[in-house]
Amino acid sequence: MENTKPLVVTEHELYILEGTDEREIHMSSWNLQAEGCSKNSLWPWEVEVVSREEYMRSFQSLKHFLAEVDVNALYTLEDVSAVASLVGHDLYTLIAVQGKTVEKKTECLELAESEFITNIEREYVFSKRFGEQEFVAIANNGLSTLSERRLIGYQRYQREELRVKLPADRDIALGNMPNVDESSIYAIDMRNGPKLVYCPVKEPYNTLIQQKFVAALKDAVQHIIALLTKPWTISQQMS
Repeated sequence: MENTKPLVVTEHELYILEGTDEREIHMSSWNLQAEGCSKNSLWPWEVEVVSREEYMRSFQSLKHFLAEVDVNALYTLEDVSAVASLVGHDLYTLIAVQGKTVEKKTECLELAESEFITNIEREYVFSKRFGEQEFVAIANNGLSTLSERRLIGYQRYQREELRVKLPADRDIALGNMPNVDESSIYAIDMRNGPKLVYCPVKEPYNTLIQQKFVAALKDAVQHIIALLTKPWTISQQMS
């Protein structure tokens, strides 16, 4: 693994990235993840083999996706795969670094050895709540999921208004041939009332579906990027 320098980041520090036109990124939750550690602590994601440089590349890649991808220039699944196949990976990197780690243990009986084998699955969850809204990003099983939710009614019912899921470890398509199944890439949009579902691999030549999916993806990516660049106080961090 590439050596990285130990780093502890305070709450409102801004870091200028080398080689990225001096763009600023605010890593608001690093100090929380390093809380209770010494000044020589390793980066909180050291165990996941995500370097500082990879995190920065992923962050800038997502900003480039937002700035450069023209939804109206996408016509087929091949077009979507060309512009969005790396988005899932970049989101996974950000979520793994900024989110909390949840370990799920399962046991299965190995008949040949007559003993139980323990499997551990890691899931990363990044969430922010602001007023009546909550944004949740989840990385697990090679997938990245972004969700926007709203609290409504007297009983504070949580209504999901937008969910976008896409693969983090493979190309979306090879040409116009889907390379992932329908459950791995879709957008569900209920922000304007009725439930609208956009699955680009289901209709690879449907231009409207392709464009609507990427439009929803860009909205969700814009949200997480805005949250990671906005300074938050300790009291605003999710417990």
